[in-house]
Amino acid sequence: MRARIAACLALATLLAAPILAAPQPAIGAPPVGGPSVGAHTSISTEAAKLPWNSGGARVVPGRLVVVWRHGAPDAAARSLSADLGATTTSAPSSDIDVVQLPAGSSEAAAIRRYERSPLVRSAEPDRVASLLALPNDTHFDQQWALNNTGQSHIETNQGLGTGKKRGGTPDADVDGPEAWAAQTLHNPTVVAVLDTGVDIKHPDLQNSLWTNPGETPANGVDDDGNGFVDDVHGWDFGDHDKNPSPSDGVENSHGTHVAGIVAAEQDNSTGVSGVCPDCQIMALRMGSASGLTLGREVAAIHYAANNGADVINLSIGSPVWSKAERTAIQQAGRKGVLVVAAAGNAGEDNDIAYYPDPKHQAWAPSYPASYSLSNILSVAASNDHDQYAYFSQCRGILPIWKCGFSSFGHDSVDVAAPGVDLLSTVKAGAGKTYRDYEFFDGTSMASPLAAGIAGLVLAENPSDTPVQVKNAVMNSVDHPNSLKLFTMWGGQTGVGKKALTGHFTRTQGRVNAASAIANDTNSATHETDGNIDGARSIDTRRAGRLSWPSDDNDVYKRRLVKGHRYSVTLDGPRGQDFDLWIWSPGTKDIWQFTSGCFSRSGPCPAIASASAGTSADEHTAFRAHRTGIFYIQVNNWYSHGKYTLRIKKA
Repeated sequence: MRARIAACLALATLLAAPILAAPQPAIGAPPVGGPSVGAHTSISTEAAKLPWNSGGARVVPGRLVVVWRHGAPDAAARSLSADLGATTTSAPSSDIDVVQLPAGSSEAAAIRRYERSPLVRSAEPDRVASLLALPNDTHFDQQWALNNTGQSHIETNQGLGTGKKRGGTPDADVDGPEAWAAQTLHNPTVVAVLDTGVDIKHPDLQNSLWTNPGETPANGVDDDGNGFVDDVHGWDFGDHDKNPSPSDGVENSHGTHVAGIVAAEQDNSTGVSGVCPDCQIMALRMGSASGLTLGREVAAIHYAANNGADVINLSIGSPVWSKAERTAIQQAGRKGVLVVAAAGNAGEDNDIAYYPDPKHQAWAPSYPASYSLSNILSVAASNDHDQYAYFSQCRGILPIWKCGFSSFGHDSVDVAAPGVDLLSTVKAGAGKTYRDYEFFDGTSMASPLAAGIAGLVLAENPSDTPVQVKNAVMNSVDHPNSLKLFTMWGGQTGVGKKALTGHFTRTQGRVNAASAIANDTNSATHETDGNIDGARSIDTRRAGRLSWPSDDNDVYKRRLVKGHRYSVTLDGPRGQDFDLWIWSPGTKDIWQFTSGCFSRSGPCPAIASASAGTSADEHTAFRAHRTGIFYIQVNNWYSHGKYTLRIKKA
């Protein structure tokens, strides 16, 4: 891999590049042979570091998110913060504080001090996530994603002229009307939309809002004792008040658009229909489009899980792996919550780490979508022809492969869902094509469509667990042949404009609402050797084979002894590009690039890397910094072939 960790992994600017602008050639696509940024180096003994704020990895300076162990004495916790001179700026939940360090303080030192305390579960910078789509450009006949007859529909305006239209492929949709007709039960399902806010006064959303049963509106009292006063329809974690509606600005209609895709009111002779008419929207505003911080997100996840949400939609992303975020999602799963997350708009393979120079607006993988958690459903975007998503207005102007934006991943992305030219609600009066409605593109739109289908499954099968709902959605996908092709990568991998074939998601399918409510809950996520949780043991030698895009990684594990030096050698196929990574004990996911990996603070789980040019032969040596189970990862860089892996004491 070109441009890896240490001079190798310079980050992109924003995961959700403003799709409002005209399409950029080769959006997020690696050049032939991989991205090229800085020197191509090998890293051994020291933790790999990436330059912070060189791209999409952004933090709030001097601010940390501290997760206390459950039951930690409040006085002792406050005392620890006081010793560091830290001021608690907010307490999103009983176990979380967002603290501000004094000017000039070392964040790395503060994190080390917190994490040495038995009171603390984790401490990390309060990083800022980015939206995975921005609104651009009413009316059921325009909702091809729910019912595609090949009808003419308006395209999202990408700055190439308004009012352009196109027709799709009949039945390249989620079979919305068929699903509604097949329903026999209509149990209410609560879908929490964690985003830029939801316009609770929008005429197409007012009757679709969750209402807190324990709260008396506008009495200034926390009636249900949950720590939030008058949280009738949700909460604003940005302004810390009861009104979760968005601020002004078209980009801040993102959450309202997401909410409409899930549950805009049906049969009210107004606007559009949500895919899940039985769903209720819990509106949780994390701030404006530029203020979606980790602290607010984790607090909102806890709120949703503690106040009756069944599904959480997260149409956001960051290149930074977060223990706080991952733990919050995992805990939500234990409380019966499925989290549906957008795969990203980078046009990248989330099974391969890709961090280009700051001029690009793309990276892979994307979190939270790429955590290997059983209660996360990761969603790519498709279009009205059942192809992986590209900007419709781009066709005829640029080659399609330069217009594609949906990220994918055979191991890390579960399903595809329509995410191009989707019409939905925006803040009242903010629409340009229609006053209260607009067309957007993005995996941000695909994710709530899948979340709404999960809501339909629960409406019909209310006793399902999050894993069962995820299985039902994954087991019911349609398998159009067009999803076996990937035209957007043609010019980037050395094969010209030829459409590539392969297995691009776990299911290789597009979601189907009518089939999903039939509720096939058999396991759909079998463990693979492509991630930490499926790692195979290695003693001294292993042989294997990788082939992009159907199998990008093999992960092995071995117990190593502190202080001993080890040598790892990879012999790969001639003319291909394979890479070698070593991960510390306790690593949860491949590509676990924490805040410490970005030269900011704290440790980095990636302790060694080898990627010598375009070769598949790699070698690294390192000293084990602790005794425990280490992970050895073999990754192909858009390559294929057999390899042999050897490890020995150096």
